[in-house]
Amino acid sequence: MVDPQALIKRLERSSRWWKRLAIGAMVGLFIVLLTGGAMIVSQWQEIQAEHQRTEQALREAEAQKDQAQRTLYFSHIALAETFRC
Repeated sequence: MVDPQALIKRLERSSRWWKRLAIGAMVGLFIVLLTGGAMIVSQWQEIQAEHQRTEQALREAEAQKDQAQRTLYFSHIALAETFRC
């Protein structure tokens, strides 16, 4: 015959083991989610910074293009003046 007290103790130990396992799994999941969230935020910040650098480079390239077009325009005017005389 099975001793009821021993069975109760075994069930209590089993219950504690499953509770520890569940808490450990929840802590592990929390750590994974926290780490993943931090990585996502970090990557998002890097993407935003790169986007800003790209926008700045595009603005600078547009300004250089405009300057080159003005220079070309004035050189054409100067060239036309030399042939006109």
